[in-house]
Amino acid sequence: MNETGQTADLSSRRRRLGASRETMAAGIGLHVDAVRTIEDGTASDEDRETYSAWLRRVEQWPAELRARQLLAAGKGRRFEPETE
Repeated sequence: MNETGQTADLSSRRRRLGASRETMAAGIGLHVDAVRTIEDGTASDEDRETYSAWLRRVEQWPAELRARQLLAAGKGRRFEPETE
């Protein structure tokens, strides 16, 4: 997949989860501008892979856990992976 397709995929995966950029940024401990550069394709490959790994993790959480985690992240809290 080309870089444009990869970054579009990251953005669409986040939106399918019902998460804003701000929510994902808070959940994984990044500034929202970092998430923007990742999704826009201007971040490093390492940053894109880390973000993609977080998306995979969130996608795999049961719906109830995902809802709780996204709600907490929407209030500025980090995701708590140990509650998986």
